[in-house]
This record gives sequence, structure tokens and C-alpha cells, in this order.
Amino acid sequence: MQFTKFTLLVAMTIFALLSAISTTTEAATKIQFGKKASGKATWFNGKDAHDVACYGILENKDVNAQDSWHIAAMRLSQFTGGVKKACFECLRVTAGSRSVIARIIDDCSSCGSGHVDLSMAAFLKLAPKKQGVVSIKYEFVRCPSSGSNLKWPKSPSVKKA
Repeated sequence: MQFTKFTLLVAMTIFALLSAISTTTEAATKIQFGKKASGKATWFNGKDAHDVACYGILENKDVNAQDSWHIAAMRLSQFTGGVKKACFECLRVTAGSRSVIARIIDDCSSCGSGHVDLSMAAFLKLAPKKQGVVSIKYEFVRCPSSGSNLKWPKSPSVKKA
């Protein structure tokens, strides 16, 4: 009889855990300019930016990203409107007293909420490469249209069929 009670207790615990996991899906949030959020930043090599999500919606996947570009990837499904709303927006990413503005050009499906995957050039503005991960604050900002800090593709074009 005790074995049956134990089995029932274990089954109920597993069911409760699975139910909790399936109901914790994250609701999409609206992009709000100037509203700061906390998270973490990692880096990727700019040469790895092929077939990026934001250029895919323009039917132009030929991005030849430069290592010097200040670009970013985030899980775009976390935002209301997903790819169409978040693509080509800019973020001010801050770690301590250092900050960088980066343009979102790709989706990072493996990134959690608040995870910003930066090009190496952008990450190096915040921390040394060997650190790999840094705690950040970030906020959406209007993309600068000129200036010496403009380090991303200026105006993506639609590929003609």
C-alpha cells in the first residue's frame, strides 16, 4: 500500500512540473524605446552572419557582414510583431560604464529573453573577447543615420526577382 501512495505522489509531482513548464511560455512584449531591460550579451563572428532573418524578409539573404559592424541578434519572437517589428531596430547595450549601439539584423532562436548576441566588434566595446558573457542593460533607441559610430549596413535593399 505504501508503494502505491509513493507512486501516486511521484506521478502527481511529475504532472505538476510538466504542467508548470508548459504554461510558462513567455508572452510577446511590445518594443518600447527608452525602456531599459536587463540581460546578458554574448558575441558571434560577423563572418557567421549568413542568411540572416532580417534580410530574409526583404528577400535578400546576401548580407556580407563585416567584422567591424555593430550588429546584434535576439530571439525576435519575444517581441510583438516578431521579425517584422524588431528587424533593423537599434539597441543601446551597456555593461558598467561602457556602451555600444548595435542594429538587430538576425534572429537568435537559442537566445532566451534578454539575451543579446552581439558581433565581436560590438561586444569588444563592452568587454574583452575572453570574457564571453557579460551582464548588460539594454534599451531600444532610434538608429543614428550619420556619424562616426555608424557601424552597420545603412539601407538594406529588396532583391529584384
